[in-house]
Amino acid sequence: MEVLHLVVGCRSSCSAWGTPERVLASTSNSRIMQLHGSLQDLRQGDELVTQFMQKANALFDELVVAGRPVSLEDFNLYVFRGLRGEFKDLVTSLITKAEPLLYADLHSHLLTHEFLHKSSAAIHAPLLPTPSIPSSALVAQRQTFGNSGHSSGRFNGGWRPN
Repeated sequence: MEVLHLVVGCRSSCSAWGTPERVLASTSNSRIMQLHGSLQDLRQGDELVTQFMQKANALFDELVVAGRPVSLEDFNLYVFRGLRGEFKDLVTSLITKAEPLLYADLHSHLLTHEFLHKSSAAIHAPLLPTPSIPSSALVAQRQTFGNSGHSSGRFNGGWRPN
């Protein structure tokens, strides 16, 4: 979280350290509602797992500082809801665990899945682009080779078994 804007006008190091603490530790009802809303609305989008988890953890930490911590079950749920669809199978298996996952464990599972998903996509991706050939060109090419005008032996009008 960026705090530079909070300390720009501070005249002492004591003030520079105290200002962000006071602002971020604000326990006003509107601030807590805003933090909960941000956590509920959190979506991964095009971000990598690490970036997404850092945002979720920052919101989690801000709620702890504000005196309104979120349970691990709720934190896991918010993270699961915000992940892209490619994580659906992993989320299904993680939800069935008896205990909620700690941040480090959840992050590790998600990173592993992200790595495997990218590796799988790279293996199945063609190395060279596949040329786009219209089917009519393939038919014309087969007719040319099949009726080449040669009338010698087995190749008259195409290949035939003996």
